[in-house]
Amino acid sequence: MKTFKRHRDYGFFDQDIRLSKLSQLGDPLEKLNNGVNFEMFRATLEDVLSKEPKGPGGRPPYDYVMMFKIAILQRYFNLSDDRFRTGGNLCKLTT
Repeated sequence: MKTFKRHRDYGFFDQDIRLSKLSQLGDPLEKLNNGVNFEMFRATLEDVLSKEPKGPGGRPPYDYVMMFKIAILQRYFNLSDDRFRTGGNLCKLTT
């Protein structure tokens, strides 16, 4: 019988501690978010990408600016969709 290594359970403050350590080391995602005003792209993105709903209900679309940030990071770091989902911590950039 195979035994699988259990993933580490995160404590209540573990993620905050990790993010603060990244900030102290000079997180490139944080620098990018502080250096580029992504909100200036919002009007253009909404004009080009927005669609009229086909009917009532349904899920609202993802934020266009957040998806634009993700597309830039994928291109910059040469990441596929699957690798991007599992590979990084985007909390600082996508918030």
